Amino acid sequence: MATYLNIDVDPEAIKKELSKLSDLPTPVSSWLVEIGLDSTEDEAVWVWAMLTEDEVEFVKRKELRSIITKKIKEITNPYTSAYVRFRGASEVV
Repeated sequence: MATYLNIDVDPEAIKKELSKLSDLPTPVSSWLVEIGLDSTEDEAVWVWAMLTEDEVEFVKRKELRSIITKKIKEITNPYTSAYVRFRGASEVV
């Protein structure tokens, strides 16, 4: 397994773990995960959640972002920055 910075999990492994999440506040059709350094040179994970709907209430997106961030920190470490973005069904190619 490749090591990305001090994160001992590769993007595909993170994607696989995110795919196992159940009872999400809104359905996610797929995940895109990248690992690298953010603008402050801290280790970070970027997650794009491809939603099955275009219009998702703010409260549901906020809850989903919290679930994803918590999972990223579980998988990597508590200090990893997690950046979560959403794309609606019509934006997914």
